[in-house]
Amino acid sequence: MSLTAGITSNIIEGTPSLRPSEALALHTETEREVLPNGLTLLVRRDRSAPVVSIVTQVKAGYFDETDDQVGIAHVLEHMYFKGTPTRGVGQIARETKANGGYLNAHTIYDHTSYYTVLPASSFVAGLEIQFDAYTRSVIDGEELARELEVIIQEVKRKRDTPSAVTIESLYALLHDRHRIRRWRMGEEEALRRFTREQVLGFYRHWYQPGNTILAVVGDVDPEMVRHEVMARHGTLRGETPSRPGGPQEQTLPGLRHREWSGDIAQQQIAFGWRVPALTHADSPALDLAGVVLGTGRASRLYRAVRERQLASSVSAWNYTSGDVGVFVAHAEAPAEQARAATSAMWRELQAAREDGLRDAEVVRAQRILEARWLRRLESMDGQAQYLASWEADGGLTAASRYYDALLSLDAGAVQEAMQRHLAPEQVGIVSYRPAGSTAIADDLETLHGMLRRGAAMGSAVMATPSLGMPRVAAADDGERPAGRDAEQAGVPTRVSFTRAEDDVQVYHTARGVPILVVHKPGAPLVHFGVFMRSGAVLDAPEREGLARLTAQAMLKGTATRSGAQIAEAAESMGSSIGVSAGLESVGWTMSVPTRHLEMALALLGDVVQHPAFPEDGVETERALALAEVARLRDDMYRWPMRLAVTAAYGDHPYARSTIGSETSLATLGREDVVAWHAAHVMHAPAVIAVVGDVDPQTVAALCAERFAEIAQAGDAPLSPLPWPDGRRAARDTRAKQQSALALMFPGPSRNDPARFAARVLSAIASGLGGRFFEQLRDVQSLAYTVSAFPVERRAGGAFVAYIATSPAREDEAREGLLREFARFREAEPSAEELQRAQQYLIGSHAIAQQSGGTVLGDLVDAWLFGAGLHERHEETTHIAAVTGADVMQLARRYLQPGLEAEGLVHGTGTAA
Repeated sequence: MSLTAGITSNIIEGTPSLRPSEALALHTETEREVLPNGLTLLVRRDRSAPVVSIVTQVKAGYFDETDDQVGIAHVLEHMYFKGTPTRGVGQIARETKANGGYLNAHTIYDHTSYYTVLPASSFVAGLEIQFDAYTRSVIDGEELARELEVIIQEVKRKRDTPSAVTIESLYALLHDRHRIRRWRMGEEEALRRFTREQVLGFYRHWYQPGNTILAVVGDVDPEMVRHEVMARHGTLRGETPSRPGGPQEQTLPGLRHREWSGDIAQQQIAFGWRVPALTHADSPALDLAGVVLGTGRASRLYRAVRERQLASSVSAWNYTSGDVGVFVAHAEAPAEQARAATSAMWRELQAAREDGLRDAEVVRAQRILEARWLRRLESMDGQAQYLASWEADGGLTAASRYYDALLSLDAGAVQEAMQRHLAPEQVGIVSYRPAGSTAIADDLETLHGMLRRGAAMGSAVMATPSLGMPRVAAADDGERPAGRDAEQAGVPTRVSFTRAEDDVQVYHTARGVPILVVHKPGAPLVHFGVFMRSGAVLDAPEREGLARLTAQAMLKGTATRSGAQIAEAAESMGSSIGVSAGLESVGWTMSVPTRHLEMALALLGDVVQHPAFPEDGVETERALALAEVARLRDDMYRWPMRLAVTAAYGDHPYARSTIGSETSLATLGREDVVAWHAAHVMHAPAVIAVVGDVDPQTVAALCAERFAEIAQAGDAPLSPLPWPDGRRAARDTRAKQQSALALMFPGPSRNDPARFAARVLSAIASGLGGRFFEQLRDVQSLAYTVSAFPVERRAGGAFVAYIATSPAREDEAREGLLREFARFREAEPSAEELQRAQQYLIGSHAIAQQSGGTVLGDLVDAWLFGAGLHERHEETTHIAAVTGADVMQLARRYLQPGLEAEGLVHGTGTAA
């Protein structure tokens, strides 16, 4: 029987006469029209889900700002949502929510994009809202003054993010004249000087039909879309703004270096080169070089730097925007390893440039990019964003050429591009290090000597014999070593069909592990994984982090594959093995083009059941976990959340850190992970799940064979979650421009019916158009980021609020959050608020089902933690049944003053 239920395209290994881009349906199914006024309309009908995405992309961004306007494009993006003559402040977001959708926007160097995603039935309403904002934004002066304070908070948040500061500092170092050299969101003093007239002038100049692309993708009739667009956008006067080019570089940069320090835990290191724009013939080759060097566990930099414990993360990429490009290699490393990490990165970069790449490395990169492309096109919004961005860069013809080049270039072409554009004498190097640590180099001459010595050594990983490209076994060629091994060991591999439940086919392995299969017709990728109800709650307090360490160390090798072979095999299918290790579950997942599913199942089955836990591999993951513990304190979202958790949960297992602590990780070793695997992976409450365009019976049989050794087992219930009496707080002080505050209250558990009221309360409070957003962000200008959400777990839940603000306004932010919670206790939400939140949640649920990964997650959550698979289809019914009285009752029960646990990172008001 065929593995797939439908027809799939074999892109790389396919018929030689076909170009790879011919397998991308939207390249041939998109209707394009330029309206008489110059606006470009792109429409594609996709019936795979009852969803529509509308993208309005204006070709105006940071590169279109003069030096006295830096940040104005981003300011206008914010003001776009602040009202029109017929829609007041907040009304745009509220109406979108009421129609079951969401909206957002982003500004980048060469464009600003506004997007909304809605149920397809709400298309006309969504289009009308976008059209109103596009053509009639008021740009009110008082609202502008308030919003500028919000934007300044966003700028401060970015200044508190070490990686963002590092990369923009690298761009500035590399360029003397080009506008990419500027801190793109603008600086505080200059932002405050913007007037309504300046913002309005920018708006009127650039937001013209001839400078705009409108992309619509979804379950909508193209002719109807055209009619509705013509009735609105077609009435606008046709104008195309003049576009004077920005200044260009006149000389080569030469070797450049900048190093500075700040209150950060991990050192940031980045190399960068000026490279050509997207339209240059070498851009696809440089994209491939970035993936070969820095994407995935099989990449050169990962193996030479991260695997050797020199850095906690390392990556490389080719970035292009407008008329410029930058090639970047970036690492985060413990300060004591920074010099060695810098040398090792340079060594690999130069070895690839001088000695070349293996063919297998390039094919691995091509498979990764192919799968990345398909993942982007899995949703309506991904497709619409794709269409708009490529239209701005030459259209789908250019997209096809680019995609075909990516998947056809060989190793020689990639090396030649690196030799042309990544010259060692033209590199910029930045280092942002923890205060008190030693500089990588005291001067440029010393740095140059260190790099020269490293480059002369050749690659540290190329000495490893080529692993080659794993072959995709045919369904009937008998290549099933894992299954044969299981049979030889006396492990039964049969599968039994249990029942069909709505769209889920339920099977069981011979050892009782359930297999859940959802046939998703037309899906380009298949998502699958194996999951256990276990996680960090099973770790003793002194062994925090053991579950995660075990789950990660399983990728370091099996009885028949090394860790490098595991990585190469996964990435050669365009995937990686995702590891999730939370408080209550662990899981390993993959998503691959369907043609690779059989081989991917064999690989994952080997990793989950037969880990070798090599001593050096376990030690590597333990060292990386220690680095992650240190890096956690640099995260102005996760760290206050962690502080709030420790304040709230005391000795309960929910207080466990999934990462671990410096103390606990120091005690863990190979024997610990071996024991944890045997007790909580091979014998566990487990489930295997698959979502894709597959034949359920065939896939279930393969899963039963590949995971035959896992035995289903029960688990012990968790003790109820106590909540402390009285306020609790945990606080830290950092040299940051913002303070970040997390307030945590008790909340409903995973299976408490009140959880639906908690979700509705969250939708009323949070997000664009929410109470917290409008009051604390729009009216008081306290923060760029404010949110509120429930946390649902088996033994008890929580309700959390988060805000980041200026240190001087910490008390005001705390009081504002508590005041908004009090409003929920004092009165029921209005009927309008309630209905809007319900429609938003119902629409968001439908929109999320586009993703096979989301379907997989919902499936597993319902099975492992819920009342059954039927929950997946009852979600919207439960949400629709919530009343205003339910919301107020929930607030009175859980969101009481004096019950909050606080996590605060107090900023001193200074940063890099």
